[in-house]
Amino acid sequence: MTGPGAASPVFAREAAFSLQAGGRTLACAMSLVAAPLEALEASAPDWLAPEEAALLTGRLAPARRQSLLAGRRAAKNALGLLAPGLAARDIRILPGLFEQPVATLPGRANLQVTLAHAGGAALAVAHPESSPMGVDLEQAAPEQLSALREQTTPRERERAHAALPFDEPQRLLLLWCLKEALSKALRCGLTVPFGLLEVASLAPLPGGVRARFENFAQYEGIAFATGPFALAVVRPHMAQWESAEGGASPLRLHDWLAALSQR
Repeated sequence: MTGPGAASPVFAREAAFSLQAGGRTLACAMSLVAAPLEALEASAPDWLAPEEAALLTGRLAPARRQSLLAGRRAAKNALGLLAPGLAARDIRILPGLFEQPVATLPGRANLQVTLAHAGGAALAVAHPESSPMGVDLEQAAPEQLSALREQTTPRERERAHAALPFDEPQRLLLLWCLKEALSKALRCGLTVPFGLLEVASLAPLPGGVRARFENFAQYEGIAFATGPFALAVVRPHMAQWESAEGGASPLRLHDWLAALSQR
């Protein structure tokens, strides 16, 4: 238990944002959560639905319990911004046939969520079904370097080296994040050859990069890296992220990642 004035063990950020596409405004929201397992389990009865609690079987390892709880909390934070007035326990996120998160909200249809986990943290983006999106969140590990290199093409590595002011491990991690986020937007996951998800172009952003894809020109990705963490969000290219004046800028994700890295 934390004493008076002590920092909360739960790191939570959330913000609504809009995408503009074909004259339509698409309401979306995002959330980043990190917390120790003990804090997540202590608060879970306040926001976890019974069907979700049933997923926490005794066979789950502590790390898996932590990622499941952090992911559900991030997802409900984001969905709650799009459905104000709904209690968190009334929002249900259950696994689909391919283990993808499927959201159900009373009185609301056509809202879904995409999730990613890393190192006790979880990133969620809530979005209309009409605008498929994907996210990834990764924490660097030195032993992953050779595997990350194997999952990129020479052209991708050359593009990343030319466009990004990061060292090789961060460049490779950003490329991985972009590909995995794209695979979630496509609803195929990592069941396809990674070469099919090849990154075609990279343009620098503050603390990150904007990307297009060789075989899926209809999608665009943004990715950021700070400290040991990297994240990516992929959305339809024609759905343009609204400016900071009209909604949460994607650069806010970089700020959140920097704050998470300093915990």
